[in-house]
Amino acid sequence: MHSTPPQTLINLVSRLVSRLELGEAASKVLATLILSEFPLSQTEIVHLTGYSLSQVSSALSLLVSVGLVSFVKSGRKKLYFSDKGIDELLGEIARKMIEKDLKPLARELEKLPKEREKIQSLMDECNQAIEKLQETFLLDTLKNMRSMNAKINR
Repeated sequence: MHSTPPQTLINLVSRLVSRLELGEAASKVLATLILSEFPLSQTEIVHLTGYSLSQVSSALSLLVSVGLVSFVKSGRKKLYFSDKGIDELLGEIARKMIEKDLKPLARELEKLPKEREKIQSLMDECNQAIEKLQETFLLDTLKNMRSMNAKINR
């Protein structure tokens, strides 16, 4: 039997993933799959998330349809996995935020000719912030993983 991710970690990643507006169940299922070392069956996902089989099935259908989750067949069972990393999800969340919140703001500001320079500056700052966030997150994650690995190997 393989180890499963702790519920606290699943809940934290689920909260982050919820910004993709997939719904609560799909967010938790995706978080569970991102953190799992191995592909999981629907039954295992039900056990780890506490959702019903029908909720997990619906969430998986959605996640597969949007390309965040894939599956392999093992006999008659499907085993689900996500090859997306948290860094990719952060980028997707940032892009969604830009699409949903910042682009409409920019369109409104463009109606005001004097504001065009400010808009470009705002968009440039947002892009730089996204890059910095991803870079910082990756570096911090790598440091934490190295530290945990060193403790395990002692």
